[in-house]
Amino acid sequence: MRILFGGIYFVARQSPVSQRANARVSILDQTGLAALAATSCAVLITDAAQHDGPIVYANAAFTILSGYALEEVTGRNCRFLQGPDTDRQTCDDIRAAIAAGTSIQRSILNYRKDGTPFWNDVTIDPVRDQSGRVTHHVGVQHVADLAQMTAAAQAEAESRLASIASHIPGYVYRRIMRKDGTIEVLYISPSLRQLLGVDETGAGLVFYDHVHPDDHEGLITAIRNSAANMSIFREEFRLISADGLTHWMRSDAPPRRTANGEIVWDGLAIEISAEKRWESEIANQAFRDPLTGLLTRTAWRNALDLQLNASTHYASRCGVVYIDIEGFSALNDRLGAALADALLYETAQRLARTAAAFIGIGARLGGDEFAVLIPECGSEEALLCAATRVGEALAAPIEIGGQDVVIRTFIGAALGKNRQPREVADRDAASELTKQAELALRWAKQAGPNEPIVYSRERDDRFQNQNVLAQSLEHAIANDDLELHYQPLVDLATGRIVSAEALVRWRHRTLGMQRPDLFIPLAEKLGLIGQLGQWVLVHAMRQHRQWQEAGLAPPQIAINMSGNQLLDPAFIGSVEDALRLTGASAKDFEIELTEGVLIEPSPQIMASLGALRTMGFTLTIDDFGSGHATFRYLREFPVDKLKIDQIFVRKLVLDSTDALIIRAIISLARSMGLAFVAEGIETEMQREFLEREGCVIGQGYLFSMPLLAEDFAWMLTNHVRLPLGGPPEVDQVHDLEGQTV
Repeated sequence: MRILFGGIYFVARQSPVSQRANARVSILDQTGLAALAATSCAVLITDAAQHDGPIVYANAAFTILSGYALEEVTGRNCRFLQGPDTDRQTCDDIRAAIAAGTSIQRSILNYRKDGTPFWNDVTIDPVRDQSGRVTHHVGVQHVADLAQMTAAAQAEAESRLASIASHIPGYVYRRIMRKDGTIEVLYISPSLRQLLGVDETGAGLVFYDHVHPDDHEGLITAIRNSAANMSIFREEFRLISADGLTHWMRSDAPPRRTANGEIVWDGLAIEISAEKRWESEIANQAFRDPLTGLLTRTAWRNALDLQLNASTHYASRCGVVYIDIEGFSALNDRLGAALADALLYETAQRLARTAAAFIGIGARLGGDEFAVLIPECGSEEALLCAATRVGEALAAPIEIGGQDVVIRTFIGAALGKNRQPREVADRDAASELTKQAELALRWAKQAGPNEPIVYSRERDDRFQNQNVLAQSLEHAIANDDLELHYQPLVDLATGRIVSAEALVRWRHRTLGMQRPDLFIPLAEKLGLIGQLGQWVLVHAMRQHRQWQEAGLAPPQIAINMSGNQLLDPAFIGSVEDALRLTGASAKDFEIELTEGVLIEPSPQIMASLGALRTMGFTLTIDDFGSGHATFRYLREFPVDKLKIDQIFVRKLVLDSTDALIIRAIISLARSMGLAFVAEGIETEMQREFLEREGCVIGQGYLFSMPLLAEDFAWMLTNHVRLPLGGPPEVDQVHDLEGQTV
């Protein structure tokens, strides 16, 4: 049975042991109850032993946060907290963690009783018995500035907590940091004495005497970091009981500052020893590569087969990432066998640490080939993100034999589908998925190092037709078999169309519509990029003039240019020819350049950019933030605008690293007097975040897909605001920081 906790499904199972345990009620003393009830975090506990996983405890902070009375919450399934805009991907992520039996933290949108939404940080911890079975789930929701709980609410919370206290292995505590920096534990519930086997009649319990020596420094550091940043304290550590046994604990507590400047944590620590033993047993059963400690190819393939054919109660997918080191044979010859083995070992350790972030399984397939299995991976975008993180981790310099060695990798990835309950096991699924990953790896080797590629069936089919496409492309350019689509850019506040990007498409007469990421690199390879770019330039200018002659007021049109075009000495002359041929004005067009042109600031590129700007074109750096450009080159190039790389926007989660990167790019653009645009906007949350951060113009599928010329003209004629059915038409004039739209 699945139950929803704040938009998150828990797996609930009936347990006779838990049912008998429900009859046993032990009472924490009033100080312990007050410590948990007084926390500013909302706390919910669900009972996995009862049908439909009802809520068995909710503290007063939750009632204040949600607006529900305790009697309206207790005994109910948690689905009532979900609303229309609760993010499905977040739910998928947490379902994956629940299925894997691990903890997770996420930001999620829930709804109060009166229908108003609220964001909160949710931490979900499974509670296991000694056999490893989940018996409860503890959810902590962190929201700042909750009102002070009333004495009546505290009393009600205490009575609810008392009935389940004995079922949760762990303890309640209150910790304080004095103004002089000293840390004290003011209170620990009696359950810790039972856990550690300390006589209740003996001397007072000194908590830190029982912390494992190897964890003591890390625990204190985590406490001080929480105080310094006023961030939630989260830590896993070990306690040693009186009989010498080790108990793994996981603690979660928000800090609060008192009136006299001291910092207090009221928190809950639960025992996770069964979970740790379970993880250790799984690891020990696997076959390990003797050099790196990773799984061998055979063991990893067995794990992949089990993952694909393990029945799940919900639709889920897994990901496979293949990694190959570029030129390892030459590295082996240069470093020698011993140092080359040391390099492989360090690479494997980095891979293992990165895989652990995805609850993944790393393997050495042989030689310099590695792989990662990601058990829960909801989309191709998530898989590409994971593959990129793997590549970034392996790209950092490695010190080997007194020298820094930098490796470059080829990475291919593929997305598989886990078996559903009534589906027949497919023993060929693992073979097919690995073939797809190998094919993606082959594509990556052709594309160049450090550029992960995810397998797609469409690309697989059309890759076989590359010779046909190569023979057809020049003919298509010469015979106008190409077409331009126009994707609107809009004012984020009003939805008004302010410009558009011209995107070339190729409808092959026998193979159908071809993706630009296939035929544009092919044009580069065949030396046809200049002809293709000139076709786009002329047709975009001609279309703009046709709209003007039809009485429309078309906005500025963005046209993409490659670095190879800028390097051609004849390029500027071809642009001047296009302007004369069409009668267009350069001020009506924007030239978009990939960030890669900033890597090599050649004199020819600088001359081309200077000439374009003199003509009146607006110059934009596309996909900014992907890591190629340097600020020095950006300052030297005569550009007018930055386009924030869509990968940061599409992965955007509030308070995430991507949000910080976006803020940094916006700050950089402002400091340099550059306009900026965000692309890849797909959700209303992304639009609202970008608007709050001061981004005026945006582009993405939230507003519109690329349109045929006649459809875009219809929008201009009817003064359409985007997205359709979106913000009301409110006429506003924004300062675009010098940008002409």
